[in-house]
Formats: sequence, C-alpha cells, structure tokens
Amino acid sequence: MDKTAKKCIVWAIVCFIVAAIIHPILPLSVASMGGEPVEFNFFFGIVEPILAFIQGVFFAIGGAFVGAAVVVNWLASRASVATTHLL
Repeated sequence: MDKTAKKCIVWAIVCFIVAAIIHPILPLSVASMGGEPVEFNFFFGIVEPILAFIQGVFFAIGGAFVGAAVVVNWLASRASVATTHLL
C-alpha cells in the first residue's frame, strides 16, 4: 500500500473515532432529562446542534479519506505498472 494511502486510512480512522465518541453524547443528554419537557437551555440550544454538525462532518470526511486512499492506491499501482513497462 502506498504511503499516502496509509496516511489517508489513518486519518479516516481518526475521523470515525471522533464521530463515534460524539454519537453517544447526544442521546444521553436527552435521556438524562427523565421525561421532563425540554426547555431551552445552553446544551439543547447551542451545543447539541454544533455536536450534531461536527459528527456529520467527521463521518463525511472519514468517508472521503477512505475513498481517497482507494484512489491513491490504485493510481500508485498503475504508475508502478506503467514504469515497469517502459523499462
């Protein structure tokens, strides 16, 4: 595997882990209300939408890194095949 493709995979894993860490925070906050009506507070008004946005962004970037790793690895293998045929 190409060195750049390995870096892309590592960053994809980091992005997926960050998004996975954020994932359980959101339902726990709702469950901690215990059935009480949700009032506007700092968490539900500001922090929760920001965390949901960050989670979505990190999942998307992680997927893009996986795709980039596949493309880079394919291009690197094609480039090595092309150089061996030229020699």
